[in-house]
Order: sequence, then C-alpha cells, then structure tokens
Amino acid sequence: MDKSEGTEVVVRDWSLAWALCEALWGNLRELEGGLSEPTPYLTQLHRRRAFSHWLSAAAEDKVEEEVGLAQHRGHVDAVFSYLTAQRISEACRLAQRSGDHRLALLLAQAGGGFPVRELLSRQLADWNQLVADSFMQEERLKIFALLAGKAVWKSSDGYINICAQLDWKRCLAVHLWYMLPASASVADALNMYTEAFQGSEDVERYARYPLPPYLEDTGVDLIGAAESEDGSAPQQDICYHLLKLYSDRHHELHPLLNPRAVSADHLDFRLSWHLWAVLHALNYTHLSEKQQATVHTSYAAQLEAAGLWHWAIFVLLHIPNPRQRLRAVREQLNRHCTLEETDEQRDREEFVQQRLSIPPQWVHDAKSLRAHHQGDLHKEALHLMQAGHWNHCHRLVVRHLASDAIINENYSYLKFFLGRLALPECTLHIQDWDSAGAVFHDYIRMMEMVRGIAEVDNPAYELEKIHTEVISLCNRIELVQCLSAKDRLAQADMAKQLANTLRTVLSLQQGGEVPGGRARLPLRLLAPCIRRLPLPEDYALQELRGLTRTYLQELTVQP
Repeated sequence: MDKSEGTEVVVRDWSLAWALCEALWGNLRELEGGLSEPTPYLTQLHRRRAFSHWLSAAAEDKVEEEVGLAQHRGHVDAVFSYLTAQRISEACRLAQRSGDHRLALLLAQAGGGFPVRELLSRQLADWNQLVADSFMQEERLKIFALLAGKAVWKSSDGYINICAQLDWKRCLAVHLWYMLPASASVADALNMYTEAFQGSEDVERYARYPLPPYLEDTGVDLIGAAESEDGSAPQQDICYHLLKLYSDRHHELHPLLNPRAVSADHLDFRLSWHLWAVLHALNYTHLSEKQQATVHTSYAAQLEAAGLWHWAIFVLLHIPNPRQRLRAVREQLNRHCTLEETDEQRDREEFVQQRLSIPPQWVHDAKSLRAHHQGDLHKEALHLMQAGHWNHCHRLVVRHLASDAIINENYSYLKFFLGRLALPECTLHIQDWDSAGAVFHDYIRMMEMVRGIAEVDNPAYELEKIHTEVISLCNRIELVQCLSAKDRLAQADMAKQLANTLRTVLSLQQGGEVPGGRARLPLRLLAPCIRRLPLPEDYALQELRGLTRTYLQELTVQP
C-alpha cells in the first residue's frame, strides 16, 4: 500500500467515526422545526433510524465487493450480503432476476416484524424435524435463519452461524434489524452484540470481535478467543467505543481516545484530539487531567514534527492544568521563536499573538533566550527590554554594551536602551539603577546639553543646569562597577570628559580672563570635583599640575 492509498484508508476510517458521532449526537432533521419538544420515544426512534443509515453506509463497500465475487457462484450469497446491509429491495430484485420467486417473496417480508420471524422459525423447525434441511444449500439456510431472527441455528448437519463471515459492524447490524423488535434502541442492539462476541453462561461466542479497521483483514479469528496471549483484551474499534459511550455515559474515555482504536500508528493523535474536543463539548468530562494532558501534548508533538508549531500552541492551550499549560506553551515558543525575520516566521508569530492571544512578552522572552544562545548581545538586550525583564536588560547593557558605546561615543545607541529603562515603572524593578544605568544615562544627557548650548537663547541658565549635572556625576561616576579593562577605559573617558566640561562651564560662568589668556577658574569649586574623579594616573598628574598652576595664579592676583 503506497502513501496515497494509506491516506485514503485513514481518511475513510475517520469519516466513518465522524458520521457515527453525527448519527448518535447530531441534530435530527426530522425533529427540527417542531412546535413542541419531542418525546423520548420519538427521539429514540429517529436516533435508531440515523444509526441504521450509518450501518448501511459502513457496509456498502464490503457488500459491493462480496456481490461482485458471488456472481460466479450464484445469487444466494449475493442476496445474503445485501441483507446484511439492509438493502432488501436490491436483494428482492436479484432473486427475481435469478428466477427464485419464492425467496423474493420471503425477502419482501423481511421488515414484517415478529409474526414473520415466528412463521419462519416454525418452518425451520419442521425442516429440521423432517431432516429436509440436509438437502438444502447452507447459504440458503443462512438467509432463512437470518429472516427468522436466529443468529445461530442448529440444522441436521450442524450449526449455522450467520455471523461467522461478517465483520463486527454487520454483526451488530443484523442484531438490530432482524433479531430485535422495531422499538428496540441502539443500546439494546449493542448489548445483544456485546453478549454475542463476549459470550455468557447461556450463550457461547458466535460474533466477531470489534477489531479496529486496520486489524479486520489480518485473518485473526476472534470469535473463539477474546483475549490475547498475555491475558489482555485486544484493542477495540473506536466506533464500538463511541457506541458504548452513547449507551453508557460513564464508559471510559481513555481507550476510546487511544490511537490504536483507529490507526496502526500508535502515535497518531489527530482523530483522538479532535474527537476529545467534540466529546468535551457534549459534556463528557470524565477524563483525568493526566490523560487529557497526554492527548494534548502528543498531538502537539505531532504538529510540531510536521512544522506546524504555531498550531501546536493552539492545542497546548487546551491543557486543563494552568501551570502545565504555561510551561508547555513557553517551551514551544522557546524552541521555535527564532531571530530570523522571514515572512513565514512573522506571520506565525502574528498568528500566535493575535489569534491565540499569547502575550508578546512571551515571544520576546523566547527570542532573548535564542539570542543569548547565539551570543548576540544586542538582540538579547533588545528582546529582554521588550519582554519586560528590566533588571536583566539593565545588567546586560551595563556590563556588555555601555563601555563600547562610551568609548566609541555612540551615545544614541546607548540612550535607546537607557532611555526606556529610565522610566519610573522600570526603575522600580532595577537593582543598582542609581549607581549604574542612571550614571550612564545622566552622562549622555549632560553631553547632549553641552552640544546644544550654542542653540539656546539663555546660555546662563543652561550653564547652571550643566554645572549641577556635572557636579552630581563627579560624585557618582566612581560608583560604576568596572569588571574589565574596557570598563575602566570607559570610566576614565567619562571622567576626562567631565573634568573638561567642568572646567569649560566654570570658565564660561566666570566670563573673565587673566593675563595669558586663561580664564579665572575658582579653585574651591574645581578641586573637590577633580579629586573625586577616577582619572588615570597620567591624566590625574596633568590635572594636578593644572590645579597647582591655578592656585599659584590666585596667589599672584591677590592684593
């Protein structure tokens, strides 16, 4: 069997299961539009009729195959096959075309109910008493036994079992159509068939076991053996489980949702998951959380393997336990949210966030993990910030990105991160913000003020603001933690820039010059700040010389 044929068989089996669900729980068109609520008897009658249509449709392919093979042997076998699908009109026409008019007359009375069955039972008994049945075809006697409502009949030559060559669905069908009264329910027929394949103290097994479709044609004869070698019952068809559930609301759901009930692939949970969704909507809820999680995670894994990870998240959202659901969804995002900006990836992320209402923070958190794994510090910081992990983002920016930005004077890049982290709702969650990120942020703001002072109308006011910022930074810059030589270099550059800026601001505020062209700098304002700056040794000596020179100039000009 090639792949296309295998797919066709699987879809056919699924269609059969869904059609049965519709027959058992679907809306009955015959009862729609009524002015009053239908009685339970009327509902049962129409439900039985819908189930009968399903049984006939399920047997159609098998019956057509048997009729085609029976054409070479005679019409009797074909008539029996038609009867097992309740195609009585076709059986009558075939008997008439074959010249078997008496049989056609009997077939026309197949729906006559108990009186017809009673008369045929008496006729069979008379033939048996006179040993006349030994001169009849066994195939013809099977038709008479079926019309008489006898599943097993003892003839003069032995027992005739009309279910011997029938699959389980047709075994169930003949019990419903030919052995029970017209008022019998689906549950009555199922109970009678269950006793037929299980046996009891009064009845031996005579019907086929309800095997799944993929096991029906394997040649396994389970009429006489309802247990496997290890003592466990063989797997039962999903349609049989659906009938059991319809008859008994407390029937176990776990074997019904087992993939082995419909497919030879024990990991194929496609039908199981969708069927559970329908049954849950019908208020069948007696499946444990553990078993529900197994169905959801198994089908999600199947979708993930097929490349449909975004639909796998949709399935995982049905896990009943909140903690398990959260962990499963986030693990799925961590595996599949990549840093690639392809159209397919963008569409799937949009589907997850908009259609499934997954918080965008979860997606960015998954992307930050992927960036960390790939060593992309920029994207890691970006997605950490968008995921709302302010403290983690701050630590990453300060330790790995800030120094390079300061050394290269790439202030706009660093401000992109620190400007967002500086918001009050963010700083509340950031550890050591005042002694780390705030220092860099204030330093960048101060540099922007210095560069824009030429464009303001009132430079004196701006100079005072810059002076205040510089004094504050001089007191805090030494608090910045340096873990590498690059960090120390960035800190030294900031300290040098602060020293130069402070000297320039003080010079402009004094507005005067001493002989020699140098501005008068108040040593009492400059010295304390310079002393607190973490300057390199050579630059510190240079600043010391400048302070000494300024001090000597102040002594010289004093009266």
